Amino acid sequence: MKTPSSADLERDLDGLAATLRAATVVGTVERGAARRGPARAGGQGSGIVWAPDGTIVTNAHVATGDDATITLADGRTAAARVVARDRRRDLAVLQAETPGSLGGWSWPSVAIGEPASLRPGALVLALGHPLGVAHALTMGVVHAAPDLRRSPYVVADIALAPGNSGGPLADARGRVVGVNSMIVGGLGLAVSVDAVRGMIAASRPRPSLGVELRPVRVRLPREAAETSLAMLVMGLDAGGAAARAGLLQGDLLLGFAGRPFRAPEEITALLADAGAGGLLRLDVGRGGRRLVVEVRLGAAGGPHRRAA
Repeated sequence: MKTPSSADLERDLDGLAATLRAATVVGTVERGAARRGPARAGGQGSGIVWAPDGTIVTNAHVATGDDATITLADGRTAAARVVARDRRRDLAVLQAETPGSLGGWSWPSVAIGEPASLRPGALVLALGHPLGVAHALTMGVVHAAPDLRRSPYVVADIALAPGNSGGPLADARGRVVGVNSMIVGGLGLAVSVDAVRGMIAASRPRPSLGVELRPVRVRLPREAAETSLAMLVMGLDAGGAAARAGLLQGDLLLGFAGRPFRAPEEITALLADAGAGGLLRLDVGRGGRRLVVEVRLGAAGGPHRRAA
């Protein structure tokens, strides 16, 4: 078995650092933005580009105001607004605008890891802006993995300083496993990304198809030998996404994008993947004919309803 050379390790660390730097931002809080007159610049901290749409994750103690200016590693800036804050877990979610007028541009987001797979002694990396040093990388080892029933923190023996707050804690493959939050007893504490996932899901509007569905078995003309699963439209919400797209009571939802439904729960997963505002291409049976209906999902307080 070949032992990695110091040059190999240096190359690997350089690659990981470059990936993390691209998706780690400096956030300057603008306090008092809702008042008349210019906003006062508040504190600085780090943030993580969670998704290509400009979703930014940081600490609640970093994002103390409603608005912020986000600066990327390449120097470009963008305005951002806090959309969710959890002071108990010290987390905040911001939505950033696209820098300048770059049509079709996507934010350089991170890969997300699994904190549950961490073991004491595992290598971890932290990237941030400690004491004003831009995009500094530190390395350490896991002291204790998170247990969301008791503690949402990844505890690591790693050097952190003011300015690391809100930045990523990543595993040896560069996947983010935590959001650096504080130092306790000389150890760094990072909020597990599992807690971040739950917070982001709760902060976003849930997609709504606007129908009441019942799973049924139907025999399709092309597949006369066996029955297939379909979702019978029992009712529609007036003005809902399905009604706007032209679906009718009594229609059969046969599948999506040419693929049949295999289980009733697939429609729920389909909605979650598309998200509010997403576009679904549904295969529909109506009066013995097959149609393709494109539905632009709406947002509601809950997902579609399905009759028992």
